[in-house]
Amino acid sequence: MKIARKYRTITRAFLLLVFLAVAGFGYAQEKSTVAVSPVNGAGAMVASEESLYDTVKQGGAMMIPILAIGVFVMTIIIERSIFYLKSKMYSRKFLAAYLSEKASASGAKYKEEMEAELRGETQIYVNRMEKGLAFLNGLGNIAPILGFLGTVIGMIDAFAAIAAATTVNAKVVAVGIQVALVTTAGGLMVAAPAIISYSFFLHLVQRIYSGAEEEIAEKTKDLPRLSSPE
Repeated sequence: MKIARKYRTITRAFLLLVFLAVAGFGYAQEKSTVAVSPVNGAGAMVASEESLYDTVKQGGAMMIPILAIGVFVMTIIIERSIFYLKSKMYSRKFLAAYLSEKASASGAKYKEEMEAELRGETQIYVNRMEKGLAFLNGLGNIAPILGFLGTVIGMIDAFAAIAAATTVNAKVVAVGIQVALVTTAGGLMVAAPAIISYSFFLHLVQRIYSGAEEEIAEKTKDLPRLSSPE
């Protein structure tokens, strides 16, 4: 129960950090610009805000697959987190009980036979834990690539617009580059939680592998070997 409570707390904290990161990005993108318009010989300050939606929209069509990948990433993270917490398969005690049950049901009389059977059962056990992790890792690697691709396309369009303009100033260049970099930011924001979650889940799987070897050694230590002389 203490282990389950520990990982439940970690998962909730992680999901909270992801939410805060997205909210923080949205807040950071809300900026005020000031324009001066003469009214009766005086200047009037007019503030305008740019929302997160407007910023994402500036990224163009390439933001669509990036956002779709983001949805898949969060779906896998939430699904895996719920699965681990409900099944408790990350727990060493749960693994020990599972292997004990399989060992009791086995008819193997020799150490090598029992080890082979229990390693096979461990692989089945781990396969359930690893479900979706390869896809999560792949999405985490693809997202920044799509972001960089969107930036390159945006830079090409920006420089094409600059080349076609009759007058060019620093503001025109900066705005074009800013818009082009939106997809890079989006890709990295999707990739970060994907890679962090994949690393965390992979750590749980590796703990199960190492724990399984210790449990198998413990459960087969008293069995005779096939190679032992009669």
